[in-house]
Amino acid sequence: MKDWQVAGVSLVLILLPVLPALANNFPAFLGASIVGFAMVLYLFWTYKPWSGKDNAVVSLYFTGIFSFGLALGVFFVLPLQPRLYGVVSVVESIPFFISFFFATREIWRALFKKDILYLADGYFAFVLTVLIGAIIGRFLHNFYELIVLYTGFLTMGFILMLYFRK
Repeated sequence: MKDWQVAGVSLVLILLPVLPALANNFPAFLGASIVGFAMVLYLFWTYKPWSGKDNAVVSLYFTGIFSFGLALGVFFVLPLQPRLYGVVSVVESIPFFISFFFATREIWRALFKKDILYLADGYFAFVLTVLIGAIIGRFLHNFYELIVLYTGFLTMGFILMLYFRK
């Protein structure tokens, strides 16, 4: 693609979900985002991110631009009724997550080795455990459940930190 074509496609992919969201028109948002999703799927299938690093980066760019447009649309409608817009946006962002995985799979392989847990004398294992507990706790609303959950994950974090200490 030429530069002006990339710029035009990028602008269209951003504006398709944003303009109906600004008007707070969910049927128009759904229709426009389906058109944008079809364009992204065509570009996703054309560049096939699983076939090489360069194709993965190009696919990541176009799917990322569309996901940015979806997120911007959800942001604009946030005070009104974001749930339906958010569900559509998450579902239509799946090609972005796939492209992101293929573009960064070298990093993921290096990241998920056992040596990473020894980083900072076991402190990384502690922080990772507490972060997982915090994410799980985000979905709970009962104080007593949260106390037990957070105490347990803090205890597990300290044990892991002591275990991975060199």
